Amino acid sequence: MNTVAFNHDELLWLMLFAPVLVLLKLWLDSQASGAVTAFTAARLRPVLITGTSRVLSWVVYSLYLLALCCFIIAIARPRWGSEKIDIPDRGRNIFIAIDTSRSMLAKDANPDRLTRSKLAANDLIRELKGERIGLLAFAGRAYLQAPLTTDHEAILESLQAFDHTVIEWGGSNVADLLDVTLRAIKALPKSNYVLILFSDGGDADVNLTAPIQKLTAAQVSVISVGVGTEGGTFIPDPDIPNDYVRDMNGNVVVTKLESGVLQQLASSTGGRYLKLGNQPLSRDAVAPIIARLREQENASRATTKPIERFAWPLSLGIVFIMIAWIISSLSRRVPQRALIALAVLAAGQDAQASSIASMLRQSGPTPEQAKSALQDKDFERARLLYGKLLEGGQYGPTARQELLYGLAAAEHNLTDYDGSTKNFSEVLHSNDTGLRTRAHRGLGHTLYDQGALGLAKQPKITLQRWIDSLTHFDAALELEPNNKHLKENREHVAQMLENLRKALDEMEKKQQGNKGDKGDKGQKGQKGQKGEKGEGQEGEEGEGEGEDGNGDGDEKKKEELKGEQKGEDDGIGGKDAKNLPQGRLQAADEKKGEKPGAGEEAGDEKKDGKKGENGPKPGDGSGGDEKKKLAAKEQEKNDRRNPKTGFTPGEAEGLLRQYMDEFMGNISNRQSIPPANKKDW
Repeated sequence: MNTVAFNHDELLWLMLFAPVLVLLKLWLDSQASGAVTAFTAARLRPVLITGTSRVLSWVVYSLYLLALCCFIIAIARPRWGSEKIDIPDRGRNIFIAIDTSRSMLAKDANPDRLTRSKLAANDLIRELKGERIGLLAFAGRAYLQAPLTTDHEAILESLQAFDHTVIEWGGSNVADLLDVTLRAIKALPKSNYVLILFSDGGDADVNLTAPIQKLTAAQVSVISVGVGTEGGTFIPDPDIPNDYVRDMNGNVVVTKLESGVLQQLASSTGGRYLKLGNQPLSRDAVAPIIARLREQENASRATTKPIERFAWPLSLGIVFIMIAWIISSLSRRVPQRALIALAVLAAGQDAQASSIASMLRQSGPTPEQAKSALQDKDFERARLLYGKLLEGGQYGPTARQELLYGLAAAEHNLTDYDGSTKNFSEVLHSNDTGLRTRAHRGLGHTLYDQGALGLAKQPKITLQRWIDSLTHFDAALELEPNNKHLKENREHVAQMLENLRKALDEMEKKQQGNKGDKGDKGQKGQKGQKGEKGEGQEGEEGEGEGEDGNGDGDEKKKEELKGEQKGEDDGIGGKDAKNLPQGRLQAADEKKGEKPGAGEEAGDEKKDGKKGENGPKPGDGSGGDEKKKLAAKEQEKNDRRNPKTGFTPGEAEGLLRQYMDEFMGNISNRQSIPPANKKDW
């Protein structure tokens, strides 16, 4: 159903002047009547005052008021319905590539290389109006993020999402970028192209010769933009706060602007090399290269456009003014039939105005209806109404932020925390202090509830969300320091955050303790049995562990050091043996023992093996009872449920193990990706 919308609905408030002008007219008429009564006698008034009519005066005045209201509606620019239009899709073909490797996090460009490149690309895209622009991101690998299009808003939206995590492969693989560019233009009509490359460069690579030749054959010119300084600086480590990226030897990496490969690309393809400074990158800098391109015209794309209806109220207002002028110019003593005709004409125009007014009243939902639905806790209907109001786009910035706040509140009550967080965050840009306070408070509640929802499965993510929740409550208290409810909510979140931190610390200590207990091999007393196979060294170790009951002794440390000193070609031993499961670790230890020789050496090893076999066992005598008592105490401890976290130690440990396994898995996957150009930054 088509509804009436306005481009400037705030101008409709000017129609409130109409009742004020009516009151002014009443006051002026009363003052004039008083003056006439005071200065003329009643019997002389019909002779002295002629050609006046109160009714006629009000008719003319009403017509002027109606014309004023029509003009106000016209300047508010009403829209009703839509029409389809075809926009020709043509322009020059320009690709923009951004280096997103970790070296682009260096801060020798303000604020850092990657952000500076994004800002420069943003300025350049806004100046390239009408051109067809594509977007690529590259690091160790390259990807086409957006194909060639004239929809620059979509390109800018994709550009804002670029960060160092958009591509997992480390390094700056320029060769792969050139290959992806060639594959992107392969399916397009034959034309010429420009590739604008933002990067801190890299070492010159002889393998670029073939891709450069293909670029030249495909009529692709490269404008390379160097980002950074020749002096270089350190790279902040995005995974470790207050630390820097290091190489395989543990040395801090210094990244510099290596312009060799950038200049090679520009000179070989007939392009241009630029160095990005603090000034915006304007179209004039790349205009000589772009001017050589031919415009490519593709099929037109269809779009819809709202139909402007301001001509209707404008024409109606002009008609009302013309009628008022005609009535005012007539003689004060007009025939009765003329008055009747004019009244009928005015009545007809009033009916038409009423029909337009009724049409305007049927303009869809109103903010009052959406607010009423939210207050009645009909959150689904409130979200629907707020969504329709925001889609219309006829509200100013202040009214729009109020609608966004209402939509965020409805989404919060419907547990749509992602949408609620997004809309509350937009409201933070408001100039209204009270509205910003409510938005901070809403974000605090949303982040707290969202963290509580995922506490059982992802406690560390919950910890971060509660920290953010506390930050927003603090921001709200800065705006309203005397708000009692905000203080109570802030104290509650702080208390729950402290409890969660303590619970996570306890679980981490318990997990580290359990890892230490894995070395307690004296409880098993099994390695002494291996002496029967001739491994005398293992038999002695089993005896020692059986007596002490301590697997973390000096002998274990010596064995671990031996494993780390071994080479990489000794099977499953070597420096990776300490990371193997328990069964495989024992197999590695077996290979470390020397094979039994002839004579006395073999005999001694067998004796040692028997000695280990006859060592004390955990199941003999009082040792078994003591073990049962320890097991009972451990079971009792695991059965106790922590009232602060709601989990037993065993349950919490399991959740943390699952989280750490997933987290370490992601890290191991990233490290397993082969670096490009012998570096991963």
